Amino acid sequence: MTSMTRLLLLSLVAAWIASGARAQERTLPSAVPAALAAGDCAYGTAEQFLDVGDVRAALYTTGTLFRRESTATYTVPYTPGVESAGALFSLNLWVGGEVEGAAHIAGATYGNWEFWPGPLDGDGETTPERCAAFDRIWRVSFDDLRSVTADGVGPLTNPDLIGWPIAHGAPYFVDVNGNDRRDASEPRLTLGPGDLGYSLTPGEGATLNLAAGERPDLVGDQAAWWVMNDNAGPHIRSQGDPLQIEVQVLAVAFDASDLAISQSTVYEFTVINRSPVPIDDARVSFFLVPQIGAYGDDFLASDADREMLISYNRTEIDKHYGTSPPALGLDLLSGAYGTVWVDDEMFDFPNAPDLDRPSAMRNAQASLWSDGTPQTRGGFGYNPDSTDVTRWRFDGDVIRRRYWTQEQPRSPSGTRSEMSSLLNTPAQTLAPGESRRVDLALLFAEGGLRDGPGSPDRTRFHNVARLFDISDAVQAAYDAGGTTAIRSASVAYTPPPPLPASPMLLAPDDGADYDEALPDSLMFSWTAVEGAEGYHLRLGAMPDSTRSIYTRGTSHTVPAQGLPFNMRTSYWTVQATNWGGDGPAPPARSFSYFRYVYIPEALTVAGLGLAFVEVVGPGGADPCGTEAQSTVGCAQIGANGIYQSHNSTGDYIGTAIGTGPEASLPAFAPRDYEIRFTEAGSVAYYGLTSGVAVPVPFEVWDIGVTPPGTDNDPDDDIQMVPVLFADGPDECVFEYGGPSQNGTGPTTQRIYAYYAVEDYAAWEEAIAPVVAADPNQCPTDPATAAASSEIDFDRGRPLQRFVLEQNAGGVDIDGLAGTVIRFYTTDPSPAPEEASPEPTPVPEPIDEPTLAVQPNPVVGAATVPFALPISATVRLRLVDVLGREVAVLAEAPYEAGPYEARLDASSLAAGVYVLVLDADDQRLTQTLTVLR
Repeated sequence: MTSMTRLLLLSLVAAWIASGARAQERTLPSAVPAALAAGDCAYGTAEQFLDVGDVRAALYTTGTLFRRESTATYTVPYTPGVESAGALFSLNLWVGGEVEGAAHIAGATYGNWEFWPGPLDGDGETTPERCAAFDRIWRVSFDDLRSVTADGVGPLTNPDLIGWPIAHGAPYFVDVNGNDRRDASEPRLTLGPGDLGYSLTPGEGATLNLAAGERPDLVGDQAAWWVMNDNAGPHIRSQGDPLQIEVQVLAVAFDASDLAISQSTVYEFTVINRSPVPIDDARVSFFLVPQIGAYGDDFLASDADREMLISYNRTEIDKHYGTSPPALGLDLLSGAYGTVWVDDEMFDFPNAPDLDRPSAMRNAQASLWSDGTPQTRGGFGYNPDSTDVTRWRFDGDVIRRRYWTQEQPRSPSGTRSEMSSLLNTPAQTLAPGESRRVDLALLFAEGGLRDGPGSPDRTRFHNVARLFDISDAVQAAYDAGGTTAIRSASVAYTPPPPLPASPMLLAPDDGADYDEALPDSLMFSWTAVEGAEGYHLRLGAMPDSTRSIYTRGTSHTVPAQGLPFNMRTSYWTVQATNWGGDGPAPPARSFSYFRYVYIPEALTVAGLGLAFVEVVGPGGADPCGTEAQSTVGCAQIGANGIYQSHNSTGDYIGTAIGTGPEASLPAFAPRDYEIRFTEAGSVAYYGLTSGVAVPVPFEVWDIGVTPPGTDNDPDDDIQMVPVLFADGPDECVFEYGGPSQNGTGPTTQRIYAYYAVEDYAAWEEAIAPVVAADPNQCPTDPATAAASSEIDFDRGRPLQRFVLEQNAGGVDIDGLAGTVIRFYTTDPSPAPEEASPEPTPVPEPIDEPTLAVQPNPVVGAATVPFALPISATVRLRLVDVLGREVAVLAEAPYEAGPYEARLDASSLAAGVYVLVLDADDQRLTQTLTVLR
């Protein structure tokens, strides 16, 4: 076992799996308790938005920002009426402390909120009526103030401005000079219990005197205010007692001259102790679930000096933001204590230690693990034997990828639970009636071009560096003049370093051949480059492969399992890099290291995609010959790639409607399949709809195991029954008539393929007379029902939803005679004598069952040895840290003996997984780490 298995998180996962409990994918919980006790309040339903400047942010009265149920709104940049990417998923308020020696906390993760609308009275109590009355968010903009100053109050005046709730604590000021902004000489005013005009009843108490110059203290160009409490219902999430606190929130957006400020929002949280006793060690925390654009591709980092939690993209391309994805910062302007990973799973594993949840959550607020273990650098941060203690999660130099970050060494990513973190404030005692204000800024550094014509795009690290500059400017303004001064901040950006030059490749030599020796590893080396902070070693099946391994040295040893596999020739090169970008790469060198790995999937080919290919063109044309209009794929597998690409004569492309053969083929690997357009054709059946049987000008064949580039051996071919589904109006003629999928022309009916119960001949013998007897040669059910019993629908279908799409000017269906389309499985298909997806036993005595993985961590692929002392029915699978099944490596009865299964991790997100071996009533688990 590796040291990673000592992690509490992973031990809990393994314990859960070992218990035999069935793991299910977590869904976000509902935010409504099962029942409300008498006097309890319902959750608030009020919703409001900040939407000036370049941000749109949703606000709620439940202690969560930006998200209700599964809908999240924090959009940057924001253009009204234009759908834009979201910058984060959720931000929740936690407040905790010690009340007479007991841990009390209010806070939630994904639901079961622990704040309700409205203030508390002098006894720290409220009523359902008061909660309902305060279930609203007041919002006022600077334009509202200017309008009243210029024209007075009128029928179009914003009601929230007229009713700005100063009687309940909303901040205001007296505008002496008439500029509608609070200047340094104009103090902020607030009312509280005991002040004349304060009230616990909406509509009563003091009102804003606009005529006398009283104005809401907007801080920026738009502000929203609301009030909440933690004592209006049960604390389902924390399972603890309430603190009896009131929380007043002022949310602020800016329309400033500096774009970075217009893309920022600020939140003032004023926490007031309304209980009759002190709250000791009180902390305010923020539970952040980031999501920069696409879900599951973000990393987190902490900047202890700037007291900021950072979210940034894991790769240089985001599905929603595109290239140069932005960075987001959660910056505690009023002071922070640390950050730590926290999520539901910290407390909810069925076999977890019996932790008191309020105490566990309070430990998290002190940047400790839930069991009180200090956070330490390395891995996921849970290393009980380590003394390298830190209060800040992933606090290394992120833009230079220096330890400890999620970049180097790589740590888990890819699920919301792994990405969520808690940002904590220092502790403070709150006496009865005492308040504490916490000021939080959400900062955003967007992508774009580097300064200067012809400069390359910024990198994700460039945007993190810009985030640092934004933080410095905002913090300086705040330190000088509080939140009001932020609007005037101006950001000075640090220029990126020059791009590093190209290194010289040293070893291996170009054309090096390792096929005979097959060493356990290969060492790649190159010269150092001035200005480089690291290097990308790029390995792949093509000279321009983008798969890379990051290293800070000038050499890197790659184990055999990390090298490209199933490729006769591979390529490598190196790019020097710094946070400004990647320098140029020297020409790639080739090397030969053929290592076969069986992968029961549809074959994919570098630079081609799915290997659905034309092996014979229309009329018998050579699809890779000199007259071929397209030769895509010919260099790789000796046939013309037709999936989303023109065939050799430019007549059609192959495509699918919905999920195509790539999803159904793996169940039948390593066998390959063909569609052959012949003069004889075959009889197809509309078995999914009408029961029509119709002649078609093609046949479908199972051709056994046929390695790419080789001729098919017809001795093991099995003819199959074509099944059709019509997206066009006519079921009786196989033709181009369905909707276009790629804009080139109409499509055919969808082609499926099923095995016959006995053989195809039996199906044709049964259906041919029925077809011949129909005047249109298009009989339907019930005439075709008896013959349809010759089709084995229970066996599954290797081909599904495949269609041909006619290219503009391409021949009609009858012009495709002679065409053969092949569907390859197994990456690549093994030779017939090698074809066996089952692990191969090696007979030797076994005393007890074992399970291992080699190597660990895994890069690319791994061997999974396991051994059985007695025969058993085996199921070997891989699950992630949430218990979700990722892959099944073996599932069959096995005799006693040692076996090896293969794990292809090339498509897995970097992270921590658990192998689970079930052998009859025995279960073994093994933790492994996947690196990218």
